[in-house]
Amino acid sequence: MRFSKQREAVYEVLRSTDTHPDVAWIYNQTRKIIPNISLGTVYRNLNELAAAGRIKRVSCECGSERFDAQIQPHAHFVCIKCGAITDVDAGKCNVSCRLDNVFYSEVTLYGICDECRAPIEQNKKEIQQ
Repeated sequence: MRFSKQREAVYEVLRSTDTHPDVAWIYNQTRKIIPNISLGTVYRNLNELAAAGRIKRVSCECGSERFDAQIQPHAHFVCIKCGAITDVDAGKCNVSCRLDNVFYSEVTLYGICDECRAPIEQNKKEIQQ
């Protein structure tokens, strides 16, 4: 892959966060670096980065496709309340498969994050009192 100022800006924007942003967020942040970059250029460069293995696509039931610059094996936790996506250490998830032709797996866990769970737990305590 040839060097591209736009591609490197998109990549650096994605590397600067661990929030697994969607393309709109990446586009808005990249425009702070390259004001005249187009949304199509951001999409194209995200596709090229993913094809080259420099980033990962994170697809989940939350709707829009998200992106991750961390390519080491790890799982994702998706909050079903707020949609936040966080990384989960691969060592905390065991996946076993008895198929010879499987090369890798992606694990996405769904639940309620600590931030969203706190008000629920507080309400439970208040009701019990």
